[in-house]
Amino acid sequence: MRLILLILILWVVGLGGYLLFDRFGPGATGTVVVHSDPPGAEIWMDLAPLNRGTPAELRELPAGKHSFTVKLPDHRPQPFVQVVEISRGSVDSVYFALDSDSGAITRNPAQIAATSPPAQMPPRQETISERVKKEEPWDVPRVVPSSVDSAGLARSTPSATDRDKEPKTVLDPLISERKPDLPALPKREESATSGYEEATGSAEISSSVPGATIIVNDKRLAQRTPAVITLPLGTHTVQVELDGYACEPEQYVVRLSRAAGAQLVYFTLTEKQRARKEVTITTDPVAGPIFVDGDSVGMGVAVVPHDFGVFLISYGDVEGFRTPEPTRLSVVPANPNPTVTAHYVRKLQVSAECRGDGSVATEGGVRWEVGLYDRNKGARVSESMGPKIERIPATGKSGWELAMGDPNRNPTGSDYIEFIFDLPEDVPPSTPLNLRLYVYRTNRKYPLSLSSRCEITVVVNGRLFLDNFRPRHDQQSADGGSYEEWSLQHTLVSGENRIMIRTGEKNQIFNYLWKFEVL
Repeated sequence: MRLILLILILWVVGLGGYLLFDRFGPGATGTVVVHSDPPGAEIWMDLAPLNRGTPAELRELPAGKHSFTVKLPDHRPQPFVQVVEISRGSVDSVYFALDSDSGAITRNPAQIAATSPPAQMPPRQETISERVKKEEPWDVPRVVPSSVDSAGLARSTPSATDRDKEPKTVLDPLISERKPDLPALPKREESATSGYEEATGSAEISSSVPGATIIVNDKRLAQRTPAVITLPLGTHTVQVELDGYACEPEQYVVRLSRAAGAQLVYFTLTEKQRARKEVTITTDPVAGPIFVDGDSVGMGVAVVPHDFGVFLISYGDVEGFRTPEPTRLSVVPANPNPTVTAHYVRKLQVSAECRGDGSVATEGGVRWEVGLYDRNKGARVSESMGPKIERIPATGKSGWELAMGDPNRNPTGSDYIEFIFDLPEDVPPSTPLNLRLYVYRTNRKYPLSLSSRCEITVVVNGRLFLDNFRPRHDQQSADGGSYEEWSLQHTLVSGENRIMIRTGEKNQIFNYLWKFEVL
C-alpha cells in the first residue's frame, strides 16, 4: 500500500513539474525578426510601441497570435499590419515596405523640433523648481484664488487693502514665455450619465484576406480589414464579411476593459466553392448520343450542370463511324467549366471473300492482283500462274490456293495475292484499324516433299509486316470462320495502300486464304 501511495505521489509531482515547465519554460516563447524598407521605423506590437527600430530581432515573445506594424514619419507601411502566430521555439520574419505618404500635412512636436534650424531654438530658461531652491520662499510671487478651487475647498478672499499690497506681476515670466509652447489639452465632453466622455478601448481587426467589411454589434462600419477601431469599454461582438469567402470563426466576442488593454481579433477567410457548374460536351463530325454516368444527356451537344467530382462520359453508336472510347472527367475548382469534344471516326470496311462458285465478293472498293514472287526478280503479275480459287479440302468453303507458282521452274517461286484499297482523308493513319486473314494450312504437301513446313509472309506498302508466319488454324477451322488478326495502326498511309500475302521461301504445303479484311 505504501509503495502504491509513493508511486502516485511521484507521478503527481512529475506531472506538475512538466506542466510548470511547459507553461513557464523558455520553450513557450518564440522569435520574430522585423524588417522595413527603408530601415529605422519604430516597431509596434499588439498596438503598443516597443521602443525599437527596424531591423530588429524580437526574442522571447509569448506564444500566440500577435500583430506587428511599423511607423515612420510621413510614410505608410505596406501591408498595414501583419499577424504572426508564435509557437514554441519558432522563428518568424515579417517585412514592411514603407511608401512615402504625400498627403501627410501634420507633424508631432518632436518632428517640428527636429526639422527647425538650431539658431531659432529659444535659450533654455530656468525652471520654477530650480529658482525655488536658490531663492527664499517669499521672493516667489504667489496667487491665492478668490473662490473655491477644483477640490471644492473654501479659500479666504483677500481684502482690498491686501490686494493693493500684492505685487502686480502675478505669473513668473518663465511661465509666461513657455505657455504658448504647451499643447492645448483636448476639451472633455460631458455625457448625460457621468458628466464626462465615455471611457473607450481599442481593438485591431485583421483577416487573412484584407478588405473585409467589419461588423460590430450587428452594425456595419466604414472601415475594412485591417483596421484599428475604438469602442466603449464593455462586451462587443465582431464579425467580418467578404463576398465569395467563408469566415472562421463566424464571430468574436471582445471584452474591452482598462486592465485588458488593446485587443487583437483575427479572422481566417477561405474562398467558397460554387455549388454547381456546367460541363459542355460535343461530338464531331456527327451528332452522337452522349451519356454521363450512364444517363443520357443529349445528342451532339450537351450542357450538363454538375457538382465538383469525377464523372464517366460515354457515347452511343453512329452507323458508319467508330464509337469514341469512354473517358473520365475530373471537375475541380481550378477548372470548373470544362469542355469535352469527342471525335467520331468514319469506319473503314475493306474485304474480299471467295465464294463457292469461284467468284469474289468485295466491300470498300478493294481490288486485287495475283502472280508469282521470286526473291531475286520480285513480284510479277500473272493470272495464269498465280494462285487460283480452289475448294478447301474437307470443308464447304473455297479460297485462294497459295503454293508453288510454276512447277516447271526451279526454284518454283511462290504464289502471291496483293490487295489494293484507298484510305480516305477523314480516316487518319492513327485510326485503330486491324488486318484479318482467314487463312488455313492443310496436310497436302508439295510433290516429292518430305517436310510439312508452313510459312506465310505479309508485306504492307513494300515493307515486311509478317515474316515466315505459321498459321495457327488448319483446314477444319475454315467452316468456323476462324481468323488471324494484327493491328495496322500507324502502318497505313492516306491514299492508296497495298497488302501482299504470299507463301514463304521454305513453305512445303498448300495454304488457303478464304477472306481478307481491314476494319
